[in-house]
Amino acid sequence: MKSEKKRKALLSKLDKRQRKRDYYQQFLTSNTLPPVVFGGKKTFHQVCAKTVAKEEWRDKRSNRVYARGDKTKKGNPNLRILYLDEKFFLEISTLAKTPSGRSVKVTVPLYIAQKKSKKTGMINGRNYRQMLIDYLHTGDAYQVEILRRKGRYYVHVTFDEAAVRAYKVEYTGHAGLVGIDTNPDGFALTHIDRTGNYRHHTAIARHELTYARSNRRENLIGEMVKEVIQYAKDRQCGVAFEDLKFEHDQDSQRKFSRIRHNFIYRQMLTMLERTCIRNGIEYTKVKPAFTSKIGLYKYTHQYGLDVHHGAALVIARRAYGMKEKVPRLLREKLLPTKSPSTEWKRWAMIHQRIEKEAKLNTKGSVTPEFWRSQRKEILGLT
Repeated sequence: MKSEKKRKALLSKLDKRQRKRDYYQQFLTSNTLPPVVFGGKKTFHQVCAKTVAKEEWRDKRSNRVYARGDKTKKGNPNLRILYLDEKFFLEISTLAKTPSGRSVKVTVPLYIAQKKSKKTGMINGRNYRQMLIDYLHTGDAYQVEILRRKGRYYVHVTFDEAAVRAYKVEYTGHAGLVGIDTNPDGFALTHIDRTGNYRHHTAIARHELTYARSNRRENLIGEMVKEVIQYAKDRQCGVAFEDLKFEHDQDSQRKFSRIRHNFIYRQMLTMLERTCIRNGIEYTKVKPAFTSKIGLYKYTHQYGLDVHHGAALVIARRAYGMKEKVPRLLREKLLPTKSPSTEWKRWAMIHQRIEKEAKLNTKGSVTPEFWRSQRKEILGLT
């Protein structure tokens, strides 16, 4: 029953993607662009149904301006930040032209927020004002985005922080590593020593992460990342986590789809990487292929871990360049005499064998619960 449902689901997904491919193929063939609804298709339909005022529709259609940077044109040619007489200004290039054909410039004051402590007089938090001043002196490219919300204008400036500040690495992998497995509701952390042996594990989760609004979600991720950093500092070691720039493979296909279509994963790993740099924590990004499967079949029983902490253990060991050899018991019971020579092919073959057992017994796929309950029978230990 489950396999039939899975087949229908895959056929439905395939049909949807084929229709989407055919839709965009016609534009490629005719060398045209697909229609774009500025302000959002949902709001457009609401305006047509007269459930939203036209003023709100017009506001959403014109509430954002973005300009990418260009190093050859003083950082940003269209939205340029100026620092004059200890004040910031934003120089905006308009569509109007001067008699000589140049764009008319409009200069407006720009406020960079910072707050000083009443007790010490020092800047609370990070001194972004000084960082922006230093970055403007480099002449490198920066991105500027203007947003209008409830009649007020906000400016987002994006630049390379490493260009103006060198961070000293204080916590490295010489004393061990913390492997981090990313999940929809948080992080699974597993600490290993320099020789790759398990030492400790913990979970840092926020269950409302999957449905919280964007601002709340960002705060939750920030809280979790702060706890991860403190966990690594307490153990005086570096961290290892998944690399987003990996190709499709058997183990990471589902996770790749989630990361690609779910902004939470990317936001979590991006914020984690940035915070590691700022706190002097050495980080290593590894390919996540087969981390969950190896963690499940090799380490969950050995150390009493769940599948996520098992995957985090594999991630940490992989950051050290360690190979995950198939244990003798699994090799003798589940691999043929002439098995593949590569490590990942062996694990793939083991998973296929166990998956076959799962389909025979439960008519479903391999789950951590199935492996825990059927492990002895599959390996002939009963």
